[in-house]
Amino acid sequence: MSEWRIDEEQLLQLNARLQRTDDVLIHNCLTRTAQESKLFPIMPYLMMCFFDAYYRFPDLLRTATARITPEEIGHRARESGCNLSKLTMWGTLNFYLNGRTSLIKAGLLRPEDNLEDLWFMVDYHHRVMRAYQRASAQVWTLDSWDIAQSHEERTLQVFEADAFEADDSLRSAATRFVAAATQYNFLVHCESRVGLQASGPYSLGDQLLMHTRDFLNMSECDFSWLDGVGTDVPYNNLTMVLITNRVGIEITDWGTPYTSPENYQERIVGVGLYSSDYLTDGYVPVGMDSQTDLADTLRALTDQIRRATRRLYGRFAEMSFDQMVEAGIYVYFQAAADAVHMAGEYSQIEWETIDDRTRRFWPIYNEEYSLDAYIANFGVVDGMQSSDSEYYLHPVSYGVWRRGGGAGPLPGPARGFTVPAHVLADHGYTQRVNADGLDSVAGYSSLPPKSGGYTFTCGRLDEDEMNERARAFTTPVLEEPWRGLDHASIKYRWRDPEVEGLYRHSQRRSRLVQGRGSSLRRTDLERIRDEAGEAPWSRIAAGAAEASR
Repeated sequence: MSEWRIDEEQLLQLNARLQRTDDVLIHNCLTRTAQESKLFPIMPYLMMCFFDAYYRFPDLLRTATARITPEEIGHRARESGCNLSKLTMWGTLNFYLNGRTSLIKAGLLRPEDNLEDLWFMVDYHHRVMRAYQRASAQVWTLDSWDIAQSHEERTLQVFEADAFEADDSLRSAATRFVAAATQYNFLVHCESRVGLQASGPYSLGDQLLMHTRDFLNMSECDFSWLDGVGTDVPYNNLTMVLITNRVGIEITDWGTPYTSPENYQERIVGVGLYSSDYLTDGYVPVGMDSQTDLADTLRALTDQIRRATRRLYGRFAEMSFDQMVEAGIYVYFQAAADAVHMAGEYSQIEWETIDDRTRRFWPIYNEEYSLDAYIANFGVVDGMQSSDSEYYLHPVSYGVWRRGGGAGPLPGPARGFTVPAHVLADHGYTQRVNADGLDSVAGYSSLPPKSGGYTFTCGRLDEDEMNERARAFTTPVLEEPWRGLDHASIKYRWRDPEVEGLYRHSQRRSRLVQGRGSSLRRTDLERIRDEAGEAPWSRIAAGAAEASR
């Protein structure tokens, strides 16, 4: 058993982070959209995923951090399109903490129990996010007022320079692809948004904004139900670059983009498409040889995705209720999986298993009870167990009440589940939920076992090949001297040979800026596009503004 002990500095830091995490959760629950499904039992699988996350996330993630640091994980996620997104990293912490909340409210856990696990999970998340969002220096997108700017300038310059102007044909192909890919991705992830991610917006001057949209887990991957279903979808992860004119964009901690106007498609003026994953060094262009090639590629992908969607509906129609709940738990539980993938320590069976301790709740968490429990715990935060004090209001729910004119009674007290300070002297609590690590875990899965491979930009691999390549993966971007070159460094050192080398590496697949180096500014990109016979974005924006008059 671990002899770890928390000190006062860590305790104060931990409790501050717990409360801020709670604020972000409640804000998003009360102000953002929610989905319901006529096909999947979303609320049962959501609530029971929390228990599985509480019982197993700490030890599974320790297998990753034994090989690579949380900072390395964050840096690698930032440099590629993979399943470690803002939403899944948010989920890695919040699913665990929601399990803790549910167990405390049920009287099965004290706030100080399994304290080493709690510290590990909160510390892990903050270290990953600080590296992932190094440029914005924020852990939470909410603290950036829902601006999720994570890509580096060298990547954004390539996206901006190489995007094709959207004529009617390309705009139509992009719009249809986004609609089909979003529908398919929701279905792949048991009608949840876990496989969708966005980044931005990024300024291109005037009224032009650029943002990216990621579509993840589209082909054969960790999900056994895509074996033989997603086989014909050639890319597992796709990143679409969209340049829009006169469109307001915000992106939440859930990775969801909101646009104003909501129907923004006619204001798309530029499009690009890339593939990437945690075994790929950067972004690989897809269909980017010409404007026509990109439109044709998007149409072909849309057809492949629509065929896969029909097959997937058939696959899910064969599942029992319990199998659909297990599939949903598995989808949410996979939020943490790419960290273990990156470490080359992934074992399919460890991630498909439903813990026996979670199955204890199976008869209780039907759809009605699960919805009531979620709203009670994370929406209205009701009940005396929800607060350490009858005097302390929850800042988010109270803010909603206040801005609503103060009509009706005050929201109930809800400010709790911090770790009590007596733990600094009284160590009468458990350190970890699993005394023997993953050897303490028992469970099973009733889903059909995975039989297909795992799809990457480099091809389709089996589990052993995937782990071997992950352990051997390197990129100079994350090694010295390039690793330490952030925005602040580059601003004052752009003439340094190290900076020049980093930029040339990021430009190596670019159509228009390959080999241009670190001296590029937006005026240079305008000139380069003009010389290549492609309209600069400022001219495109001016034309769009004139056409709208």
